[in-house]
Amino acid sequence: MSATVRVNTHLLLLLLVLVPLASAEMVIVSGTANPGATAAAWNDLGNSLSEQKRWDMAIDAFDRAIAIDPGYARAYFGKGKALAGLGRHELAVEAYGTALSLDPSLAPVIESYLSVSESIAYPSIPSGSLIKGSWQPGYQFLAIDNTGGGSDLVVALAPHGSTDGATAAVYVAKGYYHKFEQIVPPGPYDVYITFGEHWNSKEKAFARVGGYLKWELPRYFSGPERYGYTMTFISWQPASGWWDYSLTPIRQDEFPAL
Repeated sequence: MSATVRVNTHLLLLLLVLVPLASAEMVIVSGTANPGATAAAWNDLGNSLSEQKRWDMAIDAFDRAIAIDPGYARAYFGKGKALAGLGRHELAVEAYGTALSLDPSLAPVIESYLSVSESIAYPSIPSGSLIKGSWQPGYQFLAIDNTGGGSDLVVALAPHGSTDGATAAVYVAKGYYHKFEQIVPPGPYDVYITFGEHWNSKEKAFARVGGYLKWELPRYFSGPERYGYTMTFISWQPASGWWDYSLTPIRQDEFPAL
């Protein structure tokens, strides 16, 4: 008799564990929730599903929490972790960023997760990298001073009037200065600039684009070796008309191919 009691007790405990889970699955699959379900309840369900590595179902639960309460920072954080679990680190970075913007006090918890996803989604590229082009003896230099800038930069040069894309492009991170020697063949060039955060080497664009600019007046690289241009970037907006006559915002499709 005592053995039978022990078996029944174990069975009862097993059912107590499984029944809530089965109900949660039915809620997710059917796309319905109990009347009055709260954002917190969906968030708790998402966390429970994430612990079981049921990432897709967890994301659905977090999305439902967010739909009820768009300002629910912890639901975005949970969604970010679930997206990272699926290997979708670019979207995870976005979710973490939203969570931080909604509740900066979560930074001590989120930043380590954000750092991991950023390192996977956007492998670091050293400031001063040559994205396109090559070094050649006798060519002129291009110096980029971004020590006072507010964004990472890519500066691209295309022969004036050409539609064949850039012949040279360089990457300079915020806070850095680099002088690129022997990179620009003599001739007139249109200078293009894109700025933002998280350079994506595969897409050849910033994940968070600040904008695209064209230096309308052609720059003419000529003269002896070691002749060139130094471009200095600053983080504040000059008074209207100070350089607006030469730096013009352009669309992404007007930026030369890299």
